[in-house]
Amino acid sequence: GRADEDGSGDLLRLDRGAVILAHTGQYDEEFPANALIDGRLRDYWASGRRHVVGFRPDSFIIELDRTYLIRRLVVDNRDNDEMQYPGISAKEVRFSASTESHTGPWTPMAVVEGKKFERAEKVLEKPVAAHWLKVEVLSNHGHRLYTEISELEAYGEPLGDPPAGVEPGGVYQTNYGPLLLKVTGNRVEGCYELDKGYVYGITDGRVFHLNWIEHRGEERGTAVLVLSSTRFLNGLWYEEGNLSGTWFGNKLPDREPIGCDPVTAAAGVGFTAGELAAGNE
Repeated sequence: GRADEDGSGDLLRLDRGAVILAHTGQYDEEFPANALIDGRLRDYWASGRRHVVGFRPDSFIIELDRTYLIRRLVVDNRDNDEMQYPGISAKEVRFSASTESHTGPWTPMAVVEGKKFERAEKVLEKPVAAHWLKVEVLSNHGHRLYTEISELEAYGEPLGDPPAGVEPGGVYQTNYGPLLLKVTGNRVEGCYELDKGYVYGITDGRVFHLNWIEHRGEERGTAVLVLSSTRFLNGLWYEEGNLSGTWFGNKLPDREPIGCDPVTAAAGVGFTAGELAAGNE
């Protein structure tokens, strides 16, 4: 789903086509940057592992599915590790906007002051147009090694239609090896070489809602992946409803070979053609 036409919904969500293009670090797969925009408080970002004492700034580049006039920004520090690690919550978080590219030029929006255990919201003095956001963590509440944020949010209304996107079908070189996605209308099926996995689901051409199955059908779960204008696919995968890691990679040139096919992969995890057709209704 794309953002509500009246602009009432949070625009910084994977399932609405927001995607992180770059970031300065994350603690590990359990606390990834993508957790900032997954819409779930229980999953949160933690800054990268380090051994030098002292706060270090972090930043994120986020692409929205189209240009919006942004009116409100949110930094949510609920449900992180503030209780166990006092001062770990982000404090000063600076937002900047661009309508030209993911490298800028950048227009200042606001600095939102994050609060411990709370959701901090700031209404902009003047709305700012943005297709890309740069989010910079300038300080935390005193922890000398790490910083955490549960969720980032942005609210506003769309300015025009979404631009023409990248053709979604094809082969992607991901952190789990090559992934083939075949798209017919809004339906997706595909496979990945690792563990002879099979995927199926739906897409609007930018956001993929996938089910994955591997190890002869013994392991399965879901994924939400977003295809950016730069041919970068990025998102999260889940097992039994729990965040299990990031799944990301770049789209390869057309006709790139891959050592799997969806029909064989589906059969390998125990599906028949009839079951697949019924499951994709």
